[in-house]
Amino acid sequence: MITQWEIIINFITKANTMNPVLKKKLSILIHLAVADGEFARIEKNFIEEICTRNNISRAEREQLFRNPEPIGTLGALSYPKAIEYMSDCLSLMVVDGKIRQSEVLLCEDIGLRLSFTKASIDQVIEQLKGNSEVSADKIKAMVQALPHPEKI
Repeated sequence: MITQWEIIINFITKANTMNPVLKKKLSILIHLAVADGEFARIEKNFIEEICTRNNISRAEREQLFRNPEPIGTLGALSYPKAIEYMSDCLSLMVVDGKIRQSEVLLCEDIGLRLSFTKASIDQVIEQLKGNSEVSADKIKAMVQALPHPEKI
């Protein structure tokens, strides 16, 4: 027979377990934020905002910032998730007003893992250079316009 305490502990454990797809995205963003050797406050704020919108606990955030998951494979993600991941990566890349080569290389790698072509990611990055004021919605529209194998 399950005790009341076991039910409470099980509920708390489940409530504090982050969705694995979201955890993967946040881990990728953390890797991208530190790709240039520094974790700028504005980059951390960008990631924190995503955590806040998704009700991620302070403890889970801190654990993830200290130990993000490896990027791994991303091919199993749906097309809408691929758009979301790529858009957030590109938005994070420009949030501090600087596009560094290490960030470009990682964005290209992530794009390839999401089944975008390197050339198409490079095209978006070129459009973003010198235009750090571009909105997240505009970046998402740019990514949605890219060729992708699952695009309908």
